[in-house]
This record gives sequence, C-alpha cells and structure tokens, in this order.
Amino acid sequence: MARSGYRGVGLQLVDDKGRVAIPAGLRATLEKNSGHPTDSKDARVAILSTSETDKCLVAYDEPYFDSLMERLDARAMEFAGDRGRTDPNIWRDGVGTSENIAFDPSGRFVLPGMLGHLAGIPKGSYAFFMGVGATIEVWNPRTLLDHPTISEQIKAACRYCLEEKGVVL
Repeated sequence: MARSGYRGVGLQLVDDKGRVAIPAGLRATLEKNSGHPTDSKDARVAILSTSETDKCLVAYDEPYFDSLMERLDARAMEFAGDRGRTDPNIWRDGVGTSENIAFDPSGRFVLPGMLGHLAGIPKGSYAFFMGVGATIEVWNPRTLLDHPTISEQIKAACRYCLEEKGVVL
C-alpha cells in the first residue's frame, strides 16, 4: 500500500478534559495510511510522540512507526561502539515518549497529559495541527509563532487560523 502524505493545517481547541479533534483532512489520511478499512476502529489509531528536535508533538500511522523503527535501528548500528554496543538514547529519544492514541469518527482523542505538558499544550488551550508530509506536527500556537526557524509562511498560516477562530494569544 502506498502511503499518502499529510498536508493541511488546522487550529483545534483542547478542552478542559484534554480532548481535541484531529482536523478532517489529516484524520482521513491517518485512516487511509493505517492499512485497515477506513472508518473502522482499527483505522482510528495513531501514534503521538514528542519531536526529537522541536517543542511540539508528532503524530503518525503505524506503518510509518514500523519504518521509523528500521531507521532508528540503522542509526543505532551506525553509531555502535567498538564492541557493537548501541547508544540506548537513540531509542529513548526516538520512541521513548510515544503513545498510541485512539480517536473517534470525528477525530476526537484525549491528549495524554505528559505529552501535552512536554509540548506546552495545556488543557483549555489551542493546538495547531500541520501536515508535513510523512507526519503531522502539533504545536502550541505561541511556541510555533516564537520559533526562530519556522518559516514566515507557516507562521502566517497559524496567524490566519487564530484570526479565523477569534483567538487572541
């Protein structure tokens, strides 16, 4: 099965119970990429993790996780010591904070508290979802807007979403 790339953006409320909905276009791609019949419970599972490089979350489907495992294994072997010992931090940083999340047909899921904390996305705030090809990034909008290397085009998209929903940071 050929995977589809994630594209599109959306600003979603994280309610007081930590519930948030994946934007429809991104949700449809997650379901398609799962390899299960779309609109089935098995298709409505994603993996959510902290980014290795930025203060945001990264969401992806199970087949992508399998390829990530292969890349992490190759990275671990590339940097193995003289006796073949690998650096366990490669695995810890790559998958240590990841969790499976199940979402309902409308895309709603409960943001795990630890992941929300690590990404600076508290309950009662907003999350900016952005498809970036192989994965979906989930940002606190303020963190994204303050990030020194995020392009102005992406920041403008975030500001547009905030304005559309009447959200003032």
